[in-house]
Amino acid sequence: MNELYRYESRQRRTSMILLLNMIVLLAMYLAARSFLPASEESEQLIFWLNIATPLVELCLLLAAIYLWVKNETFRMVVTEDTFEVFDPLSRTFTFSIPAKEIAEIKQTQRAKHDAIKIKLHSGEWFQITQNYHYKLTELYAALAKANPDIRLPESAWRFGRS
Repeated sequence: MNELYRYESRQRRTSMILLLNMIVLLAMYLAARSFLPASEESEQLIFWLNIATPLVELCLLLAAIYLWVKNETFRMVVTEDTFEVFDPLSRTFTFSIPAKEIAEIKQTQRAKHDAIKIKLHSGEWFQITQNYHYKLTELYAALAKANPDIRLPESAWRFGRS
């Protein structure tokens, strides 16, 4: 089977991003403690930051350790016959569908949430996760090559209101 597009990302990369987020959070916490002017409001803020920051740091650390140990692979593959997505974090975003069955790809935006949805000729919908750094332009080009009848968005970067 000829692959037209492949994207893979290991969970250790996500783990490293979480560790970087821990460093950024710590820097923001220390900056708040150092640079906020003394007042009753800032004392209340620091009080709550003293509680919330360690909890968030612990959650980020546990998630980073979990992803580092598990180290599964997110995979998105387009072949001449199928479009397959495997997301180890969410079975909702995991699917394998025949490329010829895809009727349309729709990009929508609601409030602060963008969505990329695939509509099949049967009327069934699948959503593509946006948690990874795959290239939409390359994905859409591969899908169009696998099925020239797919209605694609005008731009991979423009999301319409739903």
